[in-house]
Amino acid sequence: MYWTISPVVLATPLSKPIFYDMQHSNNAARIRLWRSLKVGMDDAIERRVVAYPDLKSPEFAAINPLKKVPAFIRADGTCVFESAVILDYLEDLYADAAPSFKPPTAEGRQLMQLFIRIHDLYIASPNCCAPGFSHSQGAMYLSNGWHGAARGMDLKTREAKIGEIWRQLTWLEAQVSAVHAAEGGTNLLGPLLTLADFTWFPTCVFMEFMLPRVFGWADPFQVGDATPFPSLARWYTSLREEHAPFAQTHADIWSYWVELEEKGQFVPIKDEIAAAAAAGEAHKWTFGVPTTVALNYQEPPPPGKTTGRYIDQPDRGDVVDEMAPADVKMRDARELEPAATLESMGFELRSCPTAVTNFRDDDEVTKVYYDEIIDLIKQASGAKRVCIFDSTVRESGNTNLNAQKGGAAAPVPRVHCDYTADGAPRRLAQLAKQGVFSRIRNRDLTEEEVGQLAAGRYAFINVWRSIDPDSPVLQKPLAVLDEKSVDQANDQFVYELRFPDRTGENYSLKKSEKHRWFYYPKMESDECLIFKVFDNKKSGPRFVFHTAFDLPDTPPDAPPRRSIEVRAIAFYSEIAE
Repeated sequence: MYWTISPVVLATPLSKPIFYDMQHSNNAARIRLWRSLKVGMDDAIERRVVAYPDLKSPEFAAINPLKKVPAFIRADGTCVFESAVILDYLEDLYADAAPSFKPPTAEGRQLMQLFIRIHDLYIASPNCCAPGFSHSQGAMYLSNGWHGAARGMDLKTREAKIGEIWRQLTWLEAQVSAVHAAEGGTNLLGPLLTLADFTWFPTCVFMEFMLPRVFGWADPFQVGDATPFPSLARWYTSLREEHAPFAQTHADIWSYWVELEEKGQFVPIKDEIAAAAAAGEAHKWTFGVPTTVALNYQEPPPPGKTTGRYIDQPDRGDVVDEMAPADVKMRDARELEPAATLESMGFELRSCPTAVTNFRDDDEVTKVYYDEIIDLIKQASGAKRVCIFDSTVRESGNTNLNAQKGGAAAPVPRVHCDYTADGAPRRLAQLAKQGVFSRIRNRDLTEEEVGQLAAGRYAFINVWRSIDPDSPVLQKPLAVLDEKSVDQANDQFVYELRFPDRTGENYSLKKSEKHRWFYYPKMESDECLIFKVFDNKKSGPRFVFHTAFDLPDTPPDAPPRRSIEVRAIAFYSEIAE
């Protein structure tokens, strides 16, 4: 016995099943691909191609009440709709026919169904057939100007759905990359072609055509350095090159959209986007396209010299401080899916409104802001105790890299990390002698207490924020480097900071094409960028290189960047009482 929910059954059984197809439909194409690649199915299943007017007819509504393709009539006359249901049914019905398009293990089938489910729920399904609802994929081509209000959408809805496409492709890329690393092969689930490949490929043809043309993305499925989805690009390209039905499906769908582009279907969308930009509205349409910027990398020292600079004392001529600009690709950290965290990438963006009214008032900063940042670091890091030992206000236009009391320093336009593996423990010992103030105990911790804390895990953590409540950061933002892209043995070297009473150590960095730089565009004053500059835990990110930099599209009238950075030590254990 099996359950059915009000199936439509034709009066007379058929000599063979019938599949209703539409040439450019991505959901129907997945059935067409299966039929072409399963041995003997071209003859076993009749294919009927329909057009849009056919979908509105009473005859077609009797087959698929949703009035869309694909639709399928079983040999017993029962009508079936929904592409995933049809595809799964066909694979079960013809399980003995070669090849099999389901993985042989329960785990493989689970992953295949997850890939299909993600596509059907978050890309191709509006979850409602009522007017005014549209699937995420529709954001690429549906508009009020072309389709009317029943199928179009406003700009905010379109923006959210384009962002959803980015999120799901990013998720899929990570999954497929892991599968390829573990299993080999180039298909979504490795060597085996599955129902997941039939599901995603036709929709990706839509994306390949529209996302670059209408929304400014790089070609997402072109193998090369430009794509943010290298595993998906290899998968997509190999399907077209190795299987004629996939190449034909690509041609079928592509030619349709070429025709619609020539007729002007995308013009209303482009006009809406242009009008919003002219009106000063902030919308995000382009994803995965880095901006080329120049960063100042430190030049290694000549023989007999050390890299660094003297601070608050005369230069003795034995150090050099030379930088050379190098072009790098700067990526939008807001696009990271999942979002970066201190544990995953060594940096993290968090919302943190502040009660501080004047960041130039050192007393207010110490009494009000430090407590806010201590709580923020504890939440982000999981540390038990946080001690702040320093803070600096910076403003673009200044030239002094070191601020005086109540003043502001200049942004630091040099790729660096604040501590080295040797320098950070020395700095902690120096701070312990000077007195590390505990806001919990309202006194300096003793050297013995600091030693107890340092016996466990500890990290030096910086917190950076804009202090301009009237404008986001448009000038000299802060960039952070994904430490996984750094060859520590060959890329980094020591930069000395020679104070009158001590010598501190930074890490500088040699330029490498492998470096992956990120920044958070237009940071607001209630956002904080938290990043580690040293962690004595040797697994995971430890040294986040960072620098101020110039964006090539900075408006000429952009207000100065005004920011504050706080330096703290996060201890992950408590002092023994």
